[in-house]
Amino acid sequence: MLKKLIGSKTFYKEVLGIVLPIMIQQGITTFVGLLDNIMVGQLNENAIAGVAIANQIMFIVLICFIGGLAGPGIFVAQYFGAKDEEALKQAFRAKVILATFVTIIAMAVLLIFKEPMITAFAKNDPGAAGEFNPQVIRYGVQYLTIMAFSLPVLAIIQLYASTFREIRETTVPMVAGIISVIINFVFNYLLIFGKLGFPALEVEGAAIATVIARVVEASILLWIAYRNRMIFAQGIFTRFHIEAKRFKLMVKKTLPLLTNELLWSSSILVIMWAYAQRGTSVYAAFAISSAVSNLFFIVFGALATGISVMVGNELGANQIELAKENAFKLLFLTIVVCLSFGAVLAIIAPFAPYLYNVADNVRAMATQFMWVVAALMWVFAFNAGIFFVLRAGGMVILTFLFDATFAWVITVPLAIILSLFTDLPILLVYALVEGVSIIKGIIGMQFVKSGKWARNLTHHENAI
Repeated sequence: MLKKLIGSKTFYKEVLGIVLPIMIQQGITTFVGLLDNIMVGQLNENAIAGVAIANQIMFIVLICFIGGLAGPGIFVAQYFGAKDEEALKQAFRAKVILATFVTIIAMAVLLIFKEPMITAFAKNDPGAAGEFNPQVIRYGVQYLTIMAFSLPVLAIIQLYASTFREIRETTVPMVAGIISVIINFVFNYLLIFGKLGFPALEVEGAAIATVIARVVEASILLWIAYRNRMIFAQGIFTRFHIEAKRFKLMVKKTLPLLTNELLWSSSILVIMWAYAQRGTSVYAAFAISSAVSNLFFIVFGALATGISVMVGNELGANQIELAKENAFKLLFLTIVVCLSFGAVLAIIAPFAPYLYNVADNVRAMATQFMWVVAALMWVFAFNAGIFFVLRAGGMVILTFLFDATFAWVITVPLAIILSLFTDLPILLVYALVEGVSIIKGIIGMQFVKSGKWARNLTHHENAI
């Protein structure tokens, strides 16, 4: 059995070729995000909490972009494997339409409801004056307002970067991402603290720095796509045509994915809201823990993307059995790698919170939260891998049941009940809520073992 889970040198070389550029890009992005978080953390706990709340809301928007583009993205990967250039172009045009739709809706929601959304999370510590923390609200609204206006640029980045990856051009978004995060870091330093003659804008400076970096990243992606005459970018706007039947199929795949991502990401938001009801200190500790843990999450994020690309390309090339074999090998690789990275996170957890200007109790909570993440990292990674295996074969209804349905039926109610209606320590609450992911992994593995997900969508468009 173990032999079936271990690939050849050629297999791992192919995996590394896809995953490494993604990992480097996401690693640098996350590391600079951590530095950004640390810089804001030099201001005070309220600034950390306010920016963390705004970023949690922005996370939903990002996930909606990912979910909205994932449906046509499945077809891009498979059409690329099938070498069908015209169909690939039409799939990209569908991505343009969906990215525009998500941008308009998200901007409207953020700009209209920004203050109520931030306020819902800004619960004061027990014993503090007032129910909500006005400083946290002020910082959060400042940051979220600027980020809302940057959504068209974020849409371009997600649109082009995801398509580059789906056609195995993973180096391009990596290079664009590296340049972007360097610019982000530099302008963070200049605008948060007012260095070299720049104004000290604090939290607003962090948001403006992010927008500047995104504009540069989007510009690089567009320049490379059109300078190198990439397949998907040719004739996109001069002949914006999509066959009605094909577009209907893509929308049929996209709606469950978009709904799933929206419900899943909003479930994370509700869970974090439940934790935030324990006070600003708890939320600040979560912000620190998340910023550090995310640096390690890049590993299974990159591996999950690798699963999507490799398995999707193989299915598109009608190599069904190879896709099944490689899916199991990639899932096993994901577990092994993330067990190792979880151990490293556990070791550094007690030291990382000292990079922040926060109270000792916040540092202690952040360390404990990171230990929970370290223990369960291989579970999170395994579940992400299962999701991308099922999605590669277009099993979007199944991924909806596996992801969003599980979150809202099991995880969200558990988080609300334990956080709001019990006096259990927040650490135990967090461990119990995150620990149910083990059940999710057991269920998901049964779906993968069935093999029903392994379908060539390019050969069976009429049957989908």
